[in-house]
Amino acid sequence: MNITDLKTLTAKALKNAFDLDYDIDEISWELPPNKDFGDLSSPLSLKLARVLRRRPLDIANDLGEALKPLLPETIESINITAPGYINLHYNYLHIIEGLLAAPYSIDAEKDSKGKIVIEHTNINPNKAAHIGHLRNACLGDTLARLLRSTGYRLEVQNYIDDTGTAVADIVVGMELLNPVWDQEKETYDYFCWDLYTEINDRYLVEPELKEKQREVLHDIERGGNPRATLAKEISTKIVNCHLATMARFGIFYDLLTWESDILHLGFWTHAFNHLKDNDGMAFETEGPNAGCWVIKLDDVEGFSHLENPDKVLVRSNGTATYVAKDIAYQMWKFGILGLDFQYRPYITQENGQVLETTDTYNGEESDLYGQADKVINVIDIRQKYLQDVLRLSLDKLGYSQEAKNSIHFDYEVVALSATAAKELGVSVDEEDEKGIYAMAGRRGIGVKADDLVNMAIERATLEVAKRHPEHSNEENVKLGTQIAIGAIRYYMIRYNMNSLIVFDFNDALNMQGNTGPYLQYAHARANNILQRAKDQNIKANPSLPADLELTGPEKDLIRRIYELPEAVAKAAEALAPSQLTDYVYQLAASFMSFYETTQVLNAPREDIRAFRLSLVELYKTALKDALTVLGIPAPNRM
Repeated sequence: MNITDLKTLTAKALKNAFDLDYDIDEISWELPPNKDFGDLSSPLSLKLARVLRRRPLDIANDLGEALKPLLPETIESINITAPGYINLHYNYLHIIEGLLAAPYSIDAEKDSKGKIVIEHTNINPNKAAHIGHLRNACLGDTLARLLRSTGYRLEVQNYIDDTGTAVADIVVGMELLNPVWDQEKETYDYFCWDLYTEINDRYLVEPELKEKQREVLHDIERGGNPRATLAKEISTKIVNCHLATMARFGIFYDLLTWESDILHLGFWTHAFNHLKDNDGMAFETEGPNAGCWVIKLDDVEGFSHLENPDKVLVRSNGTATYVAKDIAYQMWKFGILGLDFQYRPYITQENGQVLETTDTYNGEESDLYGQADKVINVIDIRQKYLQDVLRLSLDKLGYSQEAKNSIHFDYEVVALSATAAKELGVSVDEEDEKGIYAMAGRRGIGVKADDLVNMAIERATLEVAKRHPEHSNEENVKLGTQIAIGAIRYYMIRYNMNSLIVFDFNDALNMQGNTGPYLQYAHARANNILQRAKDQNIKANPSLPADLELTGPEKDLIRRIYELPEAVAKAAEALAPSQLTDYVYQLAASFMSFYETTQVLNAPREDIRAFRLSLVELYKTALKDALTVLGIPAPNRM
């Protein structure tokens, strides 16, 4: 029984006891502050005291009596504590019997909840990916895994802005500086990282070069010329580097969408011709937006106080703004634009999945992409204003359902600790040990994602080699890589979305505490028990001993395993990967407590030993399923 079911039963008990209709979203069941009170506790009676004009304790007693006959066998007893809490105690024997008979697996009925398009990563194709990009990709990928595991059909898109100023800067650098790429020395994205910094340094001392940038940008947008061809070649090489970087973290995509295809196909022009007679758009004849087409937002909360709240879509010179292009692109994602891309296979990714790409000139028609029920754009919190404008604009244009289902999955950015900044050569105040330093792509200040994972692999492999000198270097590197990926992915997703990550090398690569490697160790420890049992020909048995009395650590572990479906469902519903990391850490900690206090292979009786082995098997499956949703490898040894 999950919490939603329990809330529904509680609402029914309220109706039976007090003839009170109550919204289940207003009913809470939570962990009590003291384990002795029970396994779940509700303060609902305290909230109802004013409504019913009765003492909370009396309400709790009556509500508890009404709830008793409705509760399933998984609840053993109910009790009331002052000043009016209702407490439930699990029937652990019944729960574990059910789990062993039908183990839970994260394998929801596919496509049962509709289609979601998630757009994430979206790195400018002008230089190597850094750790800020990596956080975006890890969050987006975990979110996709979460939603897919609960029954949604996911389409993961990676948008490539191959016509923007970032790419134009690289073209300017190529023309002005004539750099030579040494393929033996560095990858193309690293080569462009330095070139991007160099050309931006030149802009500072030669501001007139900005005019050259504008010329290049115009040529790229227009297409059909050598500069546009060069920009496409640069972008493609960089994107291939980005895909290789993300593949190292188990991050893959369904579709690459290119800004150049959006321009060449005229998405906004098509949308504009359809929408210009819409009441949501207006042509301004006076004021600061004279001659422009705008979305009127002067009556919208949060915008009405602005001096110029309306958002320009088409400038007075006839050019479309970024907001206009975003509106058209969002309309395509929902399948309401009336225009579509052409598609072709791009590459076969390391997981065996074919990645498709948009291609105006060499692609073919397909009805597989877009047409989402819900769209989630994974973009950092600095883009909140523009994402709000996008959603409100859709609503103003009459697409209220699409506006409601347009979700900005925002998160705080990654900064550098003083120590990390110093390691990267940034000028740091020696007395400012707790300072925070922003990354700056134009200045070349940042931690490249590949540098981070290479350093992590090196450190993890050295530690593995110390523990397993009998293994080959190849085996140790493979395990070291799994540990490194687990450490970094967990570090990127375990924090609340509103938390600024202050990146520090030692913290990110720490193998102790609430970390990815700790979870991996808890998985490997369970596997070690099962492997030793196999070597000793000791069999597990899902049948419970007749006189079984569960210990505290056994109950705690059973409880955590039982909560897995609810934990996944709640994290998916809240779009909160960090909620799942919190649960998985508690699951692993419960097992480690069980391991340290409970004999398994040396249990005093054969039937108890067989039962505990079955419990370890159940835990290992649950943890591996949860780690898979988090995108963290689950090695069998550490």
